[in-house]
Amino acid sequence: MSNPNAVAAADAPMKTPGYAWPCLIVSLLCAVSIVFAWQWLPGVTFPVFSGWEAGINPTFQAPMMANVMGLVPIGALIMAFPTSILVRKWGPKMATCTGMILAIIGQVICSVFAATDFTVFLAGRFILGLGLSTTVVAGPTCVSVWFPHGTRGRAMAIWSTWAPIGIFTINAISSSVLGAVGGDMTMFLWIWAIVMVVILVLFFFVFREPKGDEVSEVSPERKSFREVLPLFKSRQLWCLIIMFAIFNYMNYAFSQYLKTWLQLSTNAGGMGWDVGMAGILGGLICACGALAPLGGFILDKTPKHLKYICVIAGITSLTICCALAFHNSVPMFIAYVLFFCIGNMFLNGCCRPMVPSYVFKGGATAVGLGLSFLTIGQYIGQIPTSYVMHNFVDSMAFGMTDPMLAFWALVPVGVIGILFSLGMKPSKPKAGEGAGKPQGAPEGK
Repeated sequence: MSNPNAVAAADAPMKTPGYAWPCLIVSLLCAVSIVFAWQWLPGVTFPVFSGWEAGINPTFQAPMMANVMGLVPIGALIMAFPTSILVRKWGPKMATCTGMILAIIGQVICSVFAATDFTVFLAGRFILGLGLSTTVVAGPTCVSVWFPHGTRGRAMAIWSTWAPIGIFTINAISSSVLGAVGGDMTMFLWIWAIVMVVILVLFFFVFREPKGDEVSEVSPERKSFREVLPLFKSRQLWCLIIMFAIFNYMNYAFSQYLKTWLQLSTNAGGMGWDVGMAGILGGLICACGALAPLGGFILDKTPKHLKYICVIAGITSLTICCALAFHNSVPMFIAYVLFFCIGNMFLNGCCRPMVPSYVFKGGATAVGLGLSFLTIGQYIGQIPTSYVMHNFVDSMAFGMTDPMLAFWALVPVGVIGILFSLGMKPSKPKAGEGAGKPQGAPEGK
């Protein structure tokens, strides 16, 4: 049975229940707390690796060092689709709790074995990735069942700030926290496990599914996959998913080498900044995804047949950014930072909210499945970046930075992303069609 409130939305905008906002906050905190456990390393790389190499962990293997960060997105990629099954069976609340429990188990394993067995420590990182994926698929589903079409864009855009908020915060505090525990690696890791436990308890007691007239157009009803699969014939949805993979490919490739390039001398093709300035400003630039609520607000105010233009604006801005990037020129630096922020504002703020608008008739099951496909696209986009940017990184390492190597690795892919964003344009409705559809809902073709 579909949600009758969806029909009423055609006549008058649905109101956002007051309790929707606490539910949004606790769901967001779940994802942010996992980011703390995932991204603690970049802020304390030197003391941690120095300690491992000095024999704090006798099984440490330097060639396996990349897996400390790399195994988390691999685990996330593997778990993205199974999470939709959890949402179908248990609902978004229990699926989120499952993700948090997996992440806590992974972090506990890391805490116990950080100083004794590096291989088991890496297994903990993989399990953390499973929990990360489960939480970031189920979390937006929690939001979508509470917020109607009129405010869902800004609500899910607020939720989408989980990564930039988490990464910026942990980078800012990780060194101080490690110093506060006297450099004790085990205690340092236990802190993030404890934080996740506290947030899990808070989420469990605060979040609930909406009741009665609190329900948005996305019903919490859990339909079978057979019932919702016809909704996934949408051309617009698959263009969005492919474009989202391209966005993450470009964004991740650009941002992970930004701080290194900012510290290079001008003679080597960099900006010549000191470590402190590169860390602070580079971190702020990469955290511009926190502008997502503004993108979500613009999406909410954009007419339903023009919402795809927000995505076009985002991927076009990011492509222009990559075309201007890594030139040691102040005007070009200012220009590409501006386009990078615009691109992240729109794409972080608009992509996730658009998934429910395509499949809302399938309720929580369809939204969870759609978000799992979007998450798969996210991590597929991130995984190859270190390989395709290899030549550019080599040019930096040898002191002869060649921005055109980054240009050819990123810009042609961005053009493909623009083409897929154009594919999100709704088809013109036939005579007599399109009446009675909620705001933001496409024709599904």
